[in-house]
Amino acid sequence: MQCHQSRMAKNVTLLIPLFEAFSWFETGVQTMMDEAGWAPVSRQQVLVLILIRQGCDRPAAIARALGITRQATSVIIADMVEQGILSLIADPRDKRAKTVLITSKGQKRADDAREAMLVLTDELSRRIGADNVDKLWTALSAFWGPPIENAADLRART
Repeated sequence: MQCHQSRMAKNVTLLIPLFEAFSWFETGVQTMMDEAGWAPVSRQQVLVLILIRQGCDRPAAIARALGITRQATSVIIADMVEQGILSLIADPRDKRAKTVLITSKGQKRADDAREAMLVLTDELSRRIGADNVDKLWTALSAFWGPPIENAADLRART
């Protein structure tokens, strides 16, 4: 879904092309994973795997990062445990808590997904140019500051 918009409209609706870009990658990865014989996973499961690979290994922390309830996170993780992608163990730092680990099957899946992302990044470079991909990396990797949690503070700066 691409529309020609005025510069002001582009500034107001940046979330749309960001979401479309995410969806482009997600669809490509899902397609490549399907063709490689992997069962489909939900968007939430993809995000859980990304968070775990980034070191977020407690269900409560995953729930906070995703902005969903602990109960919803527990359902997602339980499904992934049932699929053999994740395992839950007692947290060695706190016996009352659980730690989420990626299984060897889950690691293989994550490695295949990462390879698919690299292939898709190369394809994106071919389609929009390596310079544009580099600029995209730079812009998205820049420190944006913490999320806006108080709109009054934001309005005071404008």
